[in-house]
Amino acid sequence: MAEKKSPSSPRKKTAPTKTPQTISLSDLKNEIDARAHQIYLDRMAAHTPGDELSDWLQAEAEIKKAHKLA
Repeated sequence: MAEKKSPSSPRKKTAPTKTPQTISLSDLKNEIDARAHQIYLDRMAAHTPGDELSDWLQAEAEIKKAHKLA
């Protein structure tokens, strides 16, 4: 008589570990600069008051958040 095999227990799948991606300061600055420029262009098109510093700070916050730096 053949032996019955016991059902194998389901294996838990482990999520692959993600290596944190790093960005150079130069690349980070370039991304912030490009985003600040786009914010400026959008602000000008909408005739919204503002200034360069506000555009830069908004861009910096957005880019840092996107890269999980803040």
